[in-house]
Amino acid sequence: MVSEIQSFIEAQLSSGSFSFLSIFFLALGGLLAGLLPCVYPLYPITAGILKSRVSKHKWSHPLVYYIGLATMYAVFGLVAGFSGGAFNSFLRYPETQVVLAILLFILGLSVAEFLYFPFFSGDLRNSVNVSYANTFFLGIGAGLLSSPCVGPVVVSILVQLITYQTEGFSVIPILFTSLKMFVFGLGLGIPFLLIGVFGFALPKSGKWMKSVQWILALLILYFSYTYLEKAFGLWGLDVSLAAKVFLVWTLTLSFLYLQKKEGLPYEKMKLSLLQLGAYTSLIVLILLLQSGVSKFSSASPGAGLSSIPTEVHGNLEWFRSKEEIYRIAKETGKPIFIDFYADWCTNCKEFQKLTLTHKEWNETFKNKAVLWKVYDTDPIFEEFANDPRYQELKIGLPFFLILDADGKMIYKSNDYLDTKGMIEAVQKF
Repeated sequence: MVSEIQSFIEAQLSSGSFSFLSIFFLALGGLLAGLLPCVYPLYPITAGILKSRVSKHKWSHPLVYYIGLATMYAVFGLVAGFSGGAFNSFLRYPETQVVLAILLFILGLSVAEFLYFPFFSGDLRNSVNVSYANTFFLGIGAGLLSSPCVGPVVVSILVQLITYQTEGFSVIPILFTSLKMFVFGLGLGIPFLLIGVFGFALPKSGKWMKSVQWILALLILYFSYTYLEKAFGLWGLDVSLAAKVFLVWTLTLSFLYLQKKEGLPYEKMKLSLLQLGAYTSLIVLILLLQSGVSKFSSASPGAGLSSIPTEVHGNLEWFRSKEEIYRIAKETGKPIFIDFYADWCTNCKEFQKLTLTHKEWNETFKNKAVLWKVYDTDPIFEEFANDPRYQELKIGLPFFLILDADGKMIYKSNDYLDTKGMIEAVQKF
């Protein structure tokens, strides 16, 4: 489904026009992307955020939240344009993942009412006083959290922006594409808007609401853990260590919270967080310094492997030498499948698992293609990234290519789930 949406969006971006029809199709593409299963966990979070934000007008807070979400996608376009795609690279750093994990952990405590933030929550004891600015910024946060899920589609839009920049920097194309991103975000946010408007007909009183709060809080805490796990993976550490750190963090915070016998729950939790932060700041600093040193003292798994002829994963043999790849392709008459890989790329790792578990893909590419693994640390990676045909590499990974023995492109995609399209490209060849 992602690949179809992606192709749909790319078709709308291929022309420089911005007609009513293109607006409609971009919004429709956003709506389809918003219906992807990986976006579903954000819907109950939205319900939890908006359930207490009441006003005279039923649509007001949901509409502000909706506009905030769409604005985040417009910001993606602006930042990517002015930074040349550097924002996407910033999001891949393990330090960024740790910050996101901490923010989500605190948000989970807030949803469970162990913390109280007037700026984001307003006066929950008098929900009419919740400001629209707070709701707007929470909508921006929802846009940020949903972006990794619809990444391939977002990349398709940002690639168009990068294409504009190949002939020099210009503000107008950046604003033009940012507007397209905003329209896409409007379509993506439609389910969020409908949940906000029609999702609160249930009575507010009763023990069931407390159960809903705890479920939402646990869901957000799980997201926090996944970001922490991703950070440990990017640092090259055992990901199981993230579970131990998260457990120790939770137990320590609970212990500090229980030691304080006076004060409201959110006041006790606030003091416990500050105390925990003071106790762990030195340890965190040491870990960050160690990780920084390790990056320079030891090469990543992909670094320097271009001299190694092959790399085996399961029953698949991936070549690492450009000369060897083209030689074999010419001798066998098979197409070349290139997997652009990086240790920080979560979907790259998921695709690597998929190549072994998807039986049809595995058999097709094992027997009918020559496999080439290109790491982001390989010199050849920059050659591909500087090729105007592969602007997707300037945005991020994963990215996949199928070439013939002469280097002519047969297929390209940044959707690691498009196994059907990959198989069809090889079979047609």
